[in-house]
Amino acid sequence: MSKVGIRDTVLRSLSAVGATKEAKFYAELFTAQDAERFALIVLDPRCLKNPLLEALISNLRILSDLGLSPVLLVGALDDDRTSVKFQSQRLAKDLDLASVQTAKLNTASYQLIPEVRQKARKGIIPILEMTELMTLVKELKPKKVIFLQPSGGLSRGDERLSFLNIDRLDETLNFEDLTIGQARFITLVQELAQDKDNAAVYVIASPLNLLAELFTTKGSGTLLRRAAQIMTVPTLARTDKDRLESSIEEAFGKEIKPVFLRSKIHQAFIEEDYRGGAIFTQLAGLPYLSKFWVSRAAQGEGIARDIWDTMCSEIPAFFWRSRMENPFNDWYMSSCDGMQINGDWRVFWKGLDAPEVPGAIIAASSAPDDFAPAA
Repeated sequence: MSKVGIRDTVLRSLSAVGATKEAKFYAELFTAQDAERFALIVLDPRCLKNPLLEALISNLRILSDLGLSPVLLVGALDDDRTSVKFQSQRLAKDLDLASVQTAKLNTASYQLIPEVRQKARKGIIPILEMTELMTLVKELKPKKVIFLQPSGGLSRGDERLSFLNIDRLDETLNFEDLTIGQARFITLVQELAQDKDNAAVYVIASPLNLLAELFTTKGSGTLLRRAAQIMTVPTLARTDKDRLESSIEEAFGKEIKPVFLRSKIHQAFIEEDYRGGAIFTQLAGLPYLSKFWVSRAAQGEGIARDIWDTMCSEIPAFFWRSRMENPFNDWYMSSCDGMQINGDWRVFWKGLDAPEVPGAIIAASSAPDDFAPAA
């Protein structure tokens, strides 16, 4: 089978994690960036035993078939050098048996970082032992740093914590309830997050859910990141129109009509670097979420949640619409109070009183398109 055929087959197989459309989007996004920046995966030693090892090998095979080369780090949170050496050798052997190309690199080499880049760009997965995590993050600037461990994430009681603000960890976590590996990883994340130029997203997940973590917006583990700074503006005249227009068009893949950026709005919430935002207008006498977006490069970083939480605190009742084929409708379903299909649209609402819903559905379904027709 050709590489293209393998890639298509693998993408279809990701329907198992409900990610067929999202997987295609993220695979294209990941392959468009430097290979070594795709993901840095930090392995808890307990994940290198079956059945978790089998799941890890299977998932890495899928990533390899997609042309993606995560950097694997064994023993960053372990002090037993002999054990780490054995684990990394076994991992390399099992990946080789699964026809996944890997390279165990000499971490004492002054050329380590260039070698990692070289191998990853050739489609070879680098395996590193007991390397300083902070150095790797600063040098490679990975998109995601994923700590794989059996628990699959952090919990409070029976509730999985899907998101944690790095700036408020001491308020939300009891470090005494964490495993040694979790505590070490979180401490390192707090140190790394102090570097303002470090834009990595940190995740604690299970090997069983690695693909869902990488190829769906909702993820599966616990996301740790510094909350995005969101600007609240009453008029688009107070924004950088060029950056705003570019951000919207890049996210939607369509050209916005110039009149939209000149029209009166109800309120807007824009991430400070214009990587996403939400724009409200008025329809049927109610706040209407006309545009909600995150730029392609920033999707999966949790910015959508930051924007959503900010706007919901300011506008608790509103409605919006989404195309039937929108891959993020599952996210909308988990965030709304109600939804109804009307023609080509799914109409969602949140916080509306029952008598307001019928008018909102009609207004959303008949609202004009703010994007120019495709050429």
